[in-house]
Amino acid sequence: MAVDSVGGTGAAAGAQQTGDAGFQNQMAEFERVSQKVQAQAVAMRRITTELSSEKKVADERVQ
Repeated sequence: MAVDSVGGTGAAAGAQQTGDAGFQNQMAEFERVSQKVQAQAVAMRRITTELSSEKKVADERVQ
């Protein structure tokens, strides 16, 4: 019975390490995607600002 207990603990520890590795992989992927989305958001804000400025200039020309 002690062998089963040790084997169970060893298997549980192995599963824990696999779970930890999976979690670390998910966190790394999340970080990568998060940085990509942040870069896209900055680009969109820049484009929006440029377009807004151009629209203001065009509106002033009409008046």
